[in-house]
Amino acid sequence: MSKDKFRVLVADPLSDAGLERLGVAVDAEVVAKAPIDRRAMLEVLPGCHALIVRSATKVDAEVIDRGGELRVIGRAGVGLDNVDVDHASRRGVLVMNTPGANATATAEHTWALLLALCRKVPAAHANVQSGGWDRGRYIGTQLAGKTIGMVGLGRVGRLVAQRAHAFGMHVLAYDPYLAVDAAQELNVELVELDLLLSESDFISVHAPLTSETRGLIGARELAHVKRGARLVNCARGELVDEAALTAALESGRLAGAAIDVFVSEPPVGSALLGRDDVVLTPHLGASTEEAQRGVSVQIVDQVLAALRDEEYRNAVNLPFVDAGGWSEIRPWLDLAERLGRLVGKLADGRLQRVEVEARGSEVAPHAQPLSTALLKGLLAPISADVVNYINAPHLAADRGIEVTRSRRASAAEYSNLIGCRVETDVAERSVAGTLFHAHPRAVEIDGYHLDAPPVGMVLLVWNRDVPGVIGKIGTLLGEAQVNIAEWRLGRTAPGETALAFINLDSPATVDTLAALSAIAGVEAVRQLDFPA
Repeated sequence: MSKDKFRVLVADPLSDAGLERLGVAVDAEVVAKAPIDRRAMLEVLPGCHALIVRSATKVDAEVIDRGGELRVIGRAGVGLDNVDVDHASRRGVLVMNTPGANATATAEHTWALLLALCRKVPAAHANVQSGGWDRGRYIGTQLAGKTIGMVGLGRVGRLVAQRAHAFGMHVLAYDPYLAVDAAQELNVELVELDLLLSESDFISVHAPLTSETRGLIGARELAHVKRGARLVNCARGELVDEAALTAALESGRLAGAAIDVFVSEPPVGSALLGRDDVVLTPHLGASTEEAQRGVSVQIVDQVLAALRDEEYRNAVNLPFVDAGGWSEIRPWLDLAERLGRLVGKLADGRLQRVEVEARGSEVAPHAQPLSTALLKGLLAPISADVVNYINAPHLAADRGIEVTRSRRASAAEYSNLIGCRVETDVAERSVAGTLFHAHPRAVEIDGYHLDAPPVGMVLLVWNRDVPGVIGKIGTLLGEAQVNIAEWRLGRTAPGETALAFINLDSPATVDTLAALSAIAGVEAVRQLDFPA
């Protein structure tokens, strides 16, 4: 097995198209694929760079810790309740899902269940299969002219709402995160949950599962439901209290329910089993050939792109979440990381506070990811952990570092500028930088204005701005066979302390640094290396 290739473990089944996509990637290889049990997975995980799962494999702290080189966890699907995202973030592991790949399939299955429930299709089918023809027993309910209430109007909910209009239905929606304008474009009326429940003939659940939405539809909510309404859940079983749902069916408050997802799957012993007024399916929302192919190919493409550091589409634990956002700010993220490394080298003592400021139209909207990149550059040289965009905020919090962000529309003399001020228990230091033709530049260090490239090996020298000092520095470096690539100088006033920012072609030795420090007029010397 090549050490030069990304090693990928596929713990749950992917479609042939997804596996073929992995197979033709010249820089990746599959070390194992489903079927694989947990014990075998834990044995193979060390050395793997990516883990791809669906809903069956539980990616808990043990799994994440076992994958010491793990960089990406790819969830082929939407739900992440089987992945410990917080622990992955602390370990610096990227987590991504595929929220749109199976949306159409799930929306269509919602309508399949709703129609089957309204027209009593399962019971009628069983009756005919057994030789019966009891047409009078299976009088249904039509959809036209009725009201459907959408609990959640994300990707799937929107597709369900669009199809509701084709049936001639009025659509209500409860979604606290959706703008009124977006709802109006969909011809959907936004209302509060209690009103939706009391006015809807049909209720379709499409909310994401979070700590806030768990048990969203419980006994209190079902007490508000319009008598004779019907409920469909193709989202997550934990969104609906099954005991309360059963009670609402038994009391006649609900005329029926269609359920594809359950708290425990399979739902052994559930009170919903065997009821004539419910339609149950075994989590089939995404089970179409097209959806299975789409979700498999999409997660493989996303994982490979992330491993190649090309883009981080559908990442759930990054401060930027789409490919467009990543491509647009990538040069600025690089600059912020370099500024963090620079200010970290300047800052003596225990870090207490970091202030990051993003100024200008290009950077102001991205203050959060830029502060994360700056933290990465600041913490990487002093942390025993591998620091990246995912875990940098967690590591800062663990160290008790207060991080603040601000943004301004204008950057004064620069079109766009990233600034940083660091407080320690000893002193304050500040840096600022910008991009010139996509190249990083440090333009301010502790009040010294200059134009210096924070790249490669850099020597910082503080010296009295008097004749002869610069010459002695250059002579000493020459005698030590250290070539100067660029020399930038910042000063506040003649005769005061000046700052030299010297790019070197090779590092100066410890002895050379000591000799530089001994030059009359030199006040301080520091050397740092910026990664390529």
